[in-house]
Amino acid sequence: MNDRSNLVSSFPAPPIHYISQCTDSNIKDNLILPPPPPIQGAYTMFGVQYNTEDMIIQPLENQGIRRLYPNTPNFDRKVELKKLNHSIIANFLDLLEILIRCPSSPERERKIEDLNLLFINFHHLVNEFRPHQACQSLMLMLERQYKERMCYVNHFRDHFQAVEENLSNCLDNFPDQLEMKFLNDPTLKKIWIDCMQKSHMKRSESEKSNQIVEMKIDPEDIALCHLADKIVHRNC
Repeated sequence: MNDRSNLVSSFPAPPIHYISQCTDSNIKDNLILPPPPPIQGAYTMFGVQYNTEDMIIQPLENQGIRRLYPNTPNFDRKVELKKLNHSIIANFLDLLEILIRCPSSPERERKIEDLNLLFINFHHLVNEFRPHQACQSLMLMLERQYKERMCYVNHFRDHFQAVEENLSNCLDNFPDQLEMKFLNDPTLKKIWIDCMQKSHMKRSESEKSNQIVEMKIDPEDIALCHLADKIVHRNC
């Protein structure tokens, strides 16, 4: 019973209080529970203890594993991966030779341990590329989204130009004496007259404002402007 209680599922079920709240009616009425806040500090996931302040990729020394490649920040990872790969192949061939000649030899266990250490170092060195891989994947995803949206924008512009040309052609093909049949409707006729009166009033107001501006101009300023124009034309 204790062994069964200590088992941890690889894909545990969600908390039951979230499952019971996620009904169709609650989702429609926006009554579902919000997600819990991010955990700070230590937490357990799949039976393993983690801490939010720890590094994403833990050093081998923290796990009690011997490092087989340099610990300097500027070493060539490609070269070290090739070295580890060659060492794995060489040790695997040695293990095959031991199994052929003397399977019960103690060298067999030692070669298996060496291969295990080589694989752990190789895997850890590959995992150090994961942040760079995630960054590059994000950049590629954003570039793809940018290209898709620009494609949509270009399609929209093409359709907009086509519609604009069609409207222009339709306006050019309108007859000069257009019969306004909608004026037979009293309501539409009243709206049309109101619009025309407002347009006429705005036009007259703008003309009056222009006249006022012209009246405020000093005649001497006008004479100076004409004189400046003559001087410019002579110099040209």
